[in-house]
This record gives sequence, C-alpha cells and structure tokens, in this order.
Amino acid sequence: MSDGSRKRTPMQGKEEPRPNAGDRGTFEVEALLPTGEGASGRIRITGAFPGERVVARIDHVGKHATFATTVEVERGRPGRRVPLCLRHRDVEGGKCTGCALMALEEPDQRTVLREMLLAQHGLEVGEVIAAPKPLGYRWSAKRIAFGGPGRLRLGSFVRGTHRPADMRGCLVDHPLITAAAGEIARAACDLGIAAHNDERGSLGLRAVWLRTNGTHVLATLVTSEADESEVRRLSAQLTRCDGVAYSFHRGAGNVLRGAEATVLRGIEALDVNGTRVGPLGFLQPNPVVAEQMYDRLVDGIGGGRIFDLYAGSGATTRRLRALGGEIVPCESHPEGASSLGIEAETVEDFLARQTDAPDAVVANPPRKGFGAAVTNELLRLRPPRIHVMACGPASLAKDIAALAEGYRLESLHAYDTLPQTPHVELIAKLVRIEDPASR
Repeated sequence: MSDGSRKRTPMQGKEEPRPNAGDRGTFEVEALLPTGEGASGRIRITGAFPGERVVARIDHVGKHATFATTVEVERGRPGRRVPLCLRHRDVEGGKCTGCALMALEEPDQRTVLREMLLAQHGLEVGEVIAAPKPLGYRWSAKRIAFGGPGRLRLGSFVRGTHRPADMRGCLVDHPLITAAAGEIARAACDLGIAAHNDERGSLGLRAVWLRTNGTHVLATLVTSEADESEVRRLSAQLTRCDGVAYSFHRGAGNVLRGAEATVLRGIEALDVNGTRVGPLGFLQPNPVVAEQMYDRLVDGIGGGRIFDLYAGSGATTRRLRALGGEIVPCESHPEGASSLGIEAETVEDFLARQTDAPDAVVANPPRKGFGAAVTNELLRLRPPRIHVMACGPASLAKDIAALAEGYRLESLHAYDTLPQTPHVELIAKLVRIEDPASR
C-alpha cells in the first residue's frame, strides 16, 4: 500500500495487510457514512463518495476504523464538481470540513443521502425533499473563536480534530450572518481580544452565536472571562448586529451556550415567523425548510388533548393551538419554557407523572432521540398517534424499533435541511397497533 500500487478489492480469500499512517492506496468507495465520509470496508475516506475510485492517504489507523483523505479522484461520480467555497478542504489552501457534500451537485447530494438513510439506518424514503436555496440559507450559526490578541478568527474545528478552520465568507450562512461574523472578528482583532484556550488555560472569547430573521441579527458572545468589560468594548464596535448579548461559560468541553445571557445593547429577541427567539433560544438553522416540516408534522393531528414534547420556542405549539383542543407543551430549556408560559421540565419527568393517554403526541427531540426512558413511557401511555420530527436518523431508527411492539410506521419523509452537508431531517408518523398480540 505504501507505494500506491495496491488496490483494495473485494475479499479474495485473505485479509490485506494493515495500513500505516502516511500510506497511500487506491480504494473503491462503497457507501456514504452519516458523517459525510466515503466508506471502503473499514476505511473512512474524507472527500470520497459512493461509486468513486480514489487515491487516498491514510491519516490514522484506529482500533475499529482507519481514517484517510482523498488526494486524487481516479473515477468520480457524474455529479462531482469543484466545490464552490474557497475555504472548502478540496480547494487549495482550504481547511473547512463543514460542507462535506459540496463537491457534488445538489441533486446528486440528495441521491447519496437517500441511499445512506437506507444503507446505514434502514430508513426508506421515496426522495429527499430539496431545500428552496442551496446556499445562503442558514439563519442560525455558531462560530468557535481561536487565536491570540490581534489574530482572533471565527470558524469551526476541522472534523475529528481540535484544529481550527477559518470560516470567513461562509456561503451557506445567510449573508447577514456572514457579514456580522466578519465584523466581529475584525473588531476583536482591533481591540486586541484573544480567544479562550483550554490547553493554555487562558481566558477569552469562546464562541459567537449568530441568529437572524432575515432582516435583523442577534449575536451572543460566549466568554470565559468573568470581567464583562471586554465584551462590552467589543459590543460597542458592532454595527452589523441589531442586538448583542453575552453568556459566561468557564467549563471545559464544547457546550458553549452558558446558563443565561445578559443583553448588552439593542434588541433582546428576534421574531422568526411568529416565534420569539432570545439570545440563548433555539432557532432552526434553515427556518424556511423547518416551516414546511412543522406543517407536515402537525398534519393529521385532530382535536383533543395533545402533548407537544421538546416544544422549543413554540413553533409547533402555535400550530397545534390553531387546530384547537388542549395543547400541553413540555420544554426543558428555561428560555423556551418561559416563552411558552410553562415551567421548565424534562420530557422524562413530564411523561412519568402522566396517568392518562393524550389523543396524540408531537415531538421534536434532540439528535440523541427519545431514548429508552421516553419510549417506555410512550408505550405505557399508548397515545393513538406519535408524530416525530427528527434531526438524528440513527436515533430515530432506534426509537421506531423500540416502539414497534405498540406502533407501526405510517409514513416517513426526509428533508435536505442543510444542503452541502450530510445532515438530513425526517418526519415520522406512527400509529398505535390496536392489538399488538395479533400482528
């Protein structure tokens, strides 16, 4: 493998020799992984897609998988193209790995996503529904801060590493977010503000959350520095942000939101399609597609008593209330719960105290899905219908399997929520099996 002359072929009676970091080889790519990498046996190849033959460099040999990077495409898919973004890893000098599918035309992106849902998760859909805009669609974005005084940049981590990648001029973000992020980085450099650095134990700006409703921008500066004078100086320089808040977070790790936010100036919240979103509130990255998904999520829900689980800022609650009946939302994040006029509570605790089944359950769980505690409670309560909006296909497949003893899958729809990326969201509708024993 080290000289690139050996090709990986189907099993020929014995295992090929174990590769080493730095080796190069030619690989036939068999499938797309949920992370956006191509799979060739146990080798995960960045920048490669199903049906392609590529030359790849081995980066790391792990216990369960080997990681590699494409260096040459010998046979590409018909839909392959030069990535549109100058910071994309496939462009000379680029490092950003945030848009793993950008080297494919959008229709081909949706084809490989549909194939991936079936091959990786056993979820079969007729199509992955296209987003109206392939670029400039993202209304909510997080930027990690990195760099010392005068060198601060905003971006993301290179996939699978802690190496930063500058995201100046990001094409998938709404233009207002791209402009605001650029201004924040420039102003921080001018003021000599440094980024937080876990390894060195230095305090500073950790991240920036940017949200827009298409006309206004709300920025939340996340800092590990308890003295707020630095973020106040930064806030005063920002003309592209209609509102600026800050959140203090000192702990380790990548949970950067902080417990609460302090508004420094300007607007305190955004109105996004009738939903109030504050400095720490949840906003769907692609609200245009999310609106379509919310409409499909509540379609088929009649009157009666409806549980709205993981209600967020209330986009689903508002729709359900328009249908009539008794709507009972549940949300654990304090800001979202406050906007709904309820006490913050986990779904697990909420369901555990219920004694009567609702007429339906609508849910928008996090990427980890329901989990055993929630599916067990749903099986105990046995509502006639369960509608789920899922951002994690793997967890949705597990939840559907866990509910199979009492529910059948009525319909499943997939959406290309974040074009250029392997992210795909689904709407699953399950109906109760009246006599599970008779199946």
